Amino acid sequence: MNQDLIVGVVLGLVQGITELLPVSSSAHLIFVSELMSGHPLPLALNVALHVGTVLAVLAYFYQDWLAMGRATVRRITTGTRSFGSDVLLPALVLGSIPAGFIGLKFHKIIEEKLHHPVIVIVPLALVGVLLWWSDKTRPATRSLDQLTIKDGILIGIGQACSLIPGVSRSGSTIIAGRFLGFARPDAARFSFLLGTPAMFGAALLELRDILNYVSDPILYVGTLVSFASGCLAISFMMKFVRNNGFFWFMVYRFAVATTIAIFTLKF
Repeated sequence: MNQDLIVGVVLGLVQGITELLPVSSSAHLIFVSELMSGHPLPLALNVALHVGTVLAVLAYFYQDWLAMGRATVRRITTGTRSFGSDVLLPALVLGSIPAGFIGLKFHKIIEEKLHHPVIVIVPLALVGVLLWWSDKTRPATRSLDQLTIKDGILIGIGQACSLIPGVSRSGSTIIAGRFLGFARPDAARFSFLLGTPAMFGAALLELRDILNYVSDPILYVGTLVSFASGCLAISFMMKFVRNNGFFWFMVYRFAVATTIAIFTLKF
């Protein structure tokens, strides 16, 4: 296997697993690409790898999207109200606006100023504590069918925070969901659904730059591997959160933050 394929497989595995678990894919990709190539992974290639994971989310939750689509068609054609058409879909649309706006306006600054291993150390540790603490202290009294549009917007604000490398999109949205009282499986499900337009939007935003990689095998191998590993990560996450809290994710985030600090700060 040549070096490009090895890089593609490694980056695809890192992206597929860490994007869909609350451990920050950006922190892992920045650090791993730094180790492998000596410089941060270009944001366009980073986003291109997200295509594999967004396809994994669509494949895993296709029934949710089909149900929302059918409900919306009925709403338009017959005026029939439903949770899917009148609450869930608007919550996903409006919840995607904060991250979309900030990403559109500041993505170049984020790439130039924040995509460095040292930057991710504090967010990795801090969000790990918040993830554990929010789950430990907040009651789990609400299910997804109790979601409101306001909830979607608030969780969307949490998602916007994940534009800071090291925060984690799934981590920040699950934290917001748990603070709002949603049970772990419901917070995780909405997090995955909300991440779909965010990841698609990020790919479209960088589409011109992504085209620079159309001849690069890393793009295709990485996307395929990220899709396969992403499907496995979602399945693991949805099963894990039914009976477990987030303590071990906090421990893992601290371990990664410590490792990055050792390698980059020369402790």
